[in-house]
Amino acid sequence: MKYTVLDYLEKTAEIYPDKVAFADVNYSITWKSLVDESKSLSGAIAKYFPKGTAVPVMCEKSVVTVKLFFAALYAGCFYSFFDFSFPDERLNLMIKTLETPFILTDKKREKKVQNLCAQPLFIEDLLAENICYNEKRRNNIIDVEPVYANFTSGSTGVPKAVVVSHRSVIDFISCFTEIFEITSDDRIANQAPFDFDVSVKDIFSAVFTGASVYLIPKMYFSFPVKLLDFLCENQITTLIWAVSALCIISTLNGFSYKIPTSIKKIMFSGEVMPIKQLKIWKKYIPDAKYVNLFGPT
Repeated sequence: MKYTVLDYLEKTAEIYPDKVAFADVNYSITWKSLVDESKSLSGAIAKYFPKGTAVPVMCEKSVVTVKLFFAALYAGCFYSFFDFSFPDERLNLMIKTLETPFILTDKKREKKVQNLCAQPLFIEDLLAENICYNEKRRNNIIDVEPVYANFTSGSTGVPKAVVVSHRSVIDFISCFTEIFEITSDDRIANQAPFDFDVSVKDIFSAVFTGASVYLIPKMYFSFPVKLLDFLCENQITTLIWAVSALCIISTLNGFSYKIPTSIKKIMFSGEVMPIKQLKIWKKYIPDAKYVNLFGPT
């Protein structure tokens, strides 16, 4: 029986060891390598973070970031993604909420972390540490322990942490992948930032099924040509995007440049989808399944 998301990850790595798990514009990683490298990195994380504590990760969205998430889980901890563009005041509130003395970041953010109330642990240094994987920590994880903490927008003045357990992820993603027929054949294009809960659907749908996730750089959503090239070159089949992201392509006449014909499923949420924009998508990609995650389409 699978009690943790790591059980699903390891089963997927066993079935699809050499299949691409996650890819960004510079680097990709297979399922077997994701398990092996996450385990290896978890030893360094366990050195600084006691079991069951939060591991803040502040860096660009990338394959390395995903590896850090799973390394935190293998260390018996849980992860929380920090957006380095946030004001120092908000980041410090998040650090205090998680009660952590450390934050994982890269040396590009060295100046940014100077004003934060946590000691930086640079990813480049952690990758160089050779500390054994602590299998005992991984084996002692139970299903009610956290996988991640995402913070609210803070519209009431103070951002609040929403902590989600292994059991909650398992219950949700098991249903999500079944209902929307996500399989190992899917190639998911990740749009949502890692501190937004929509990204959980991308990451863990892949972990549970063996689908591949392609991480789209944020700046591509300012350039429809780059975005469409990315979708076509990677033969993307599945979009789980905010409405505003989909409308970037249809509003700016992106389909007059290129049509990503490999797309089979388009799921959207976050706001009302304008009927006019939906009609444009259905005109150019008529065979895709369109799903409004807030209700009927």
